[in-house]
Amino acid sequence: MSLRSACLLIALTTSVGGCTSPASLDVEPTAPAILVQREIYVLQLGSLSGGERQRLHDFIASASRGRPDAVHLDIIGSPRLGTQAASQARAMGVGAYNIRLYDRRTDQHDSFAVRVEAVVYEARPPVCASLSIVGPSVNDNSFDQTLGCSIRNNLGIMINDPRDLLDNEAVRASNGDRAAIPVATYRTFGRGDHSNLDHGANNRVPSQPAPVGTTDEQSLR
Repeated sequence: MSLRSACLLIALTTSVGGCTSPASLDVEPTAPAILVQREIYVLQLGSLSGGERQRLHDFIASASRGRPDAVHLDIIGSPRLGTQAASQARAMGVGAYNIRLYDRRTDQHDSFAVRVEAVVYEARPPVCASLSIVGPSVNDNSFDQTLGCSIRNNLGIMINDPRDLLDNEAVRASNGDRAAIPVATYRTFGRGDHSNLDHGANNRVPSQPAPVGTTDEQSLR
């Protein structure tokens, strides 16, 4: 099993709205940022027999560090063996949206082998200075070094999968046209009711008042 790592800087800025001053808030370029580190573990499998299946389980458990829902798997090789490996990974708690299958067979000898790459992300929160040490100074928007840094610090500690700081692929964009169907239906239904009521009112024939002192002969029989 091999390991590769890479580091990415995530600078998250905060905006504070108020009614006292229309001046914009500028974040200093040296503001502390969240450090997101990516680590890649690689495992080669020739089959999914009893021993190889146990190797896959140990590999995922070690790479995920007890958090299988936050590990991303790239399975490259035989489609049949890759599907079996993905099924084993899902049984261990890896999300289906975090598993990607690639059919890349170089030659006939490697047609039944797979390469499993486990990618995990670790967020390292910034070290924040105390507000009593930094300031703030008069008419100075220097809160980012303390309050803004604290927000980034809490985000880096509490986030479930640091991969979401780079790009959240788990949440799919909703279909706005589909969400607007109930509203359009309600408006159409409302207009239809009013038109039907107006149509009924226009076609209504006023009843003729019965003359005083007369009696219907049919009712007397």
